[in-house]
Amino acid sequence: MKFKITLVLIFFFSLAFSQNNPNDCVNALVICGNSSLGIEPDGIGFDEFSLPGNHVPSCYNFIYHRIWFKFEIVESGIFTFDLIPDNGIDDYDFAIFGPTGDCTSLGHAIRCSSTHPGAAGVSANTGLNMTETDTEEGPGEDGNGYLRYIDAEAGDVYYLLVDRAEGSGPFSLFYTGTAKLPNAVEAHQPENLYQCDSDGRQDESTDFNLDSQTDIIRGNQTGVVVTYHETLNDASIGINPLPNIYRNRSNPQTIYARIERNNGCSDITSFDLIVGNPEVLTPQDVVLCSYGDSETYFLDDIIPSIISQPNDYVFTYHHSEEDATTNENPIGPTIEFTRTPYTVFVRVTDRVDPDCYSVTSFKGYTKSIALASQPSNVELCDNNRDGRVQVNLNDKKTEVLNGRDPSAFEILFFPSQEDRLAGTNTISGNFETERSHQTIYVTFIDKETQCFDHVQFAINVNAVPDPIFEQDTYILCINSSDAIPISVETSPGYYVWSTGEEGRNLNRIFIDSPGTYSVTVTNEHQCSYSATVEVFPSDVARILDLEIIDFNDSNNSVTVHVEGPGDYEFALNTPSDYQVETTFTGLKNGCHTIYVRDRNGCGTVSKEFIVLDYPRFFTPNNDGINDYWQIKGINEFPKSKIYIFDRYGKYLRQISTFSKGWDGTNEKGKPLPSSDYWFVIDIENHPNYRGHFTLKR
Repeated sequence: MKFKITLVLIFFFSLAFSQNNPNDCVNALVICGNSSLGIEPDGIGFDEFSLPGNHVPSCYNFIYHRIWFKFEIVESGIFTFDLIPDNGIDDYDFAIFGPTGDCTSLGHAIRCSSTHPGAAGVSANTGLNMTETDTEEGPGEDGNGYLRYIDAEAGDVYYLLVDRAEGSGPFSLFYTGTAKLPNAVEAHQPENLYQCDSDGRQDESTDFNLDSQTDIIRGNQTGVVVTYHETLNDASIGINPLPNIYRNRSNPQTIYARIERNNGCSDITSFDLIVGNPEVLTPQDVVLCSYGDSETYFLDDIIPSIISQPNDYVFTYHHSEEDATTNENPIGPTIEFTRTPYTVFVRVTDRVDPDCYSVTSFKGYTKSIALASQPSNVELCDNNRDGRVQVNLNDKKTEVLNGRDPSAFEILFFPSQEDRLAGTNTISGNFETERSHQTIYVTFIDKETQCFDHVQFAINVNAVPDPIFEQDTYILCINSSDAIPISVETSPGYYVWSTGEEGRNLNRIFIDSPGTYSVTVTNEHQCSYSATVEVFPSDVARILDLEIIDFNDSNNSVTVHVEGPGDYEFALNTPSDYQVETTFTGLKNGCHTIYVRDRNGCGTVSKEFIVLDYPRFFTPNNDGINDYWQIKGINEFPKSKIYIFDRYGKYLRQISTFSKGWDGTNEKGKPLPSSDYWFVIDIENHPNYRGHFTLKR
């Protein structure tokens, strides 16, 4: 078992504790469980050591501030304790007597300690522990403050005598033994007792029924007795109990209550006796802010400023102090206050005792509310198209003040009505809103009167127009005299074009030259947005050259070279199946047409050309198939000349470009044999071409 006993040692500069009320062995404090005790050791009371069965402790003469404690052992075990000065320096000595049950036969002390901690150079703590072997030490520098434990048996009674040899502070007693002590008793804390001085004598003294506190102090504990005492010392020792009906001697007065079990265990608590009429306050002036000359005030609203616990009282209101004192001519429940201060007298009367009352008063008047000027709504355009805009609230302060001195007023902005009522979440400076419509609530405070006015304004975030051109780009054919339309998707608004044209809902114009064009659209909220489009020039192609590779059998080809601002595509022989590549391959000999089309729709041009080639063999056997050897299309070059040679280079014939061709005979008409033959073509404006072919019979 381990618990702490705190001794409240009170020092008086008068004889509050006289020699008539000392603590002595007969009145020893019984230690039980967790005890809470208070006593001032002053004098020795009855001198126990004058009896023949009691002997003065050999280690010290205990004659000054001494306290007696009684330990009744209810279960065997070790008896040890620590006595520790609260300030860590006071010198306390002790002696232990027993086991015995009678203060007249204490015998010799079985433990005695009077070591001076300062002289011995040890801690001021003292007591019994399990390590020391000596049973006596001191005085002076002898010892270390601790003595050997006691083997205690059930039924043993020990008396501990403690004396404060030096110092002035309290100490704490920690019982650390395993030997059990009687169960403790607990004094529950009661409320203070209040009583009106209504007995006809205004002396701040009246009768109190102390017994009305007994049930609260006792609680559910049985076998206990509650007594009341004027001093902590009397309560601790259990002497000089007060009668149940007690007239206080001071105002307020502390009464100490002692609860004691039949085993001698006790506990102490206290409460105050307070005499007087209801303790009321004089409230501050009631100042009502008003838009007019007067305001109605509910008189009961003043009650919390008059008394903290109003439920036990009746409140009446009067025009004069005399009426309040005599409880006549009550007014209410409301009163009209004006600019002129008016005093209202309040009578606070005890509900149980009508003769117990107090009177107080307060003044009430009105102050004028300075009106805030209405700020304009904020109309903003969502130029970033993200719903986030900023408003400089300092600009709105200027509008609310409307020329008044800014140092005389405080202006607060709130994002909601609830925040304004609670006075929380103020906003200031550059406020960013994320809603298309938000109301800002304004409180306009007159610093001198603390009266305030409320206004509000709206922030409207308006969508901007969204002019989108119907095409990403436009093409203008410069070979055409026709203007082309450019337009944006229709939306209500006023249109201003970079061409100088403008008008309501003018979403389309006609242009006749390439370039960059823009339009600005302004809607009904005066929000504007611009869009830009590029008009590119285009034209039919101009064919510069046809690069022809012929006389190459199946590898004949043509490459087209053009110029112009357009984007062109090409087709061969028929104006379809266009391709972006400029080269066509695998051409047969003969006439062909190349088509060049502007992909932007500005027109198509064409040009014919001839691919020249020759048969690689012929069979002049008069069967109607390959009977003549001729270069197809050569007639397009009438000045051309074709010469035939044998394999050895002997000239044989010249073929007219307009004839069917060579029939395989020489100039005399004689058929020539099967063999390889050579030819040379002399084409105007072309290099000569030399090749060979086979004649088969």
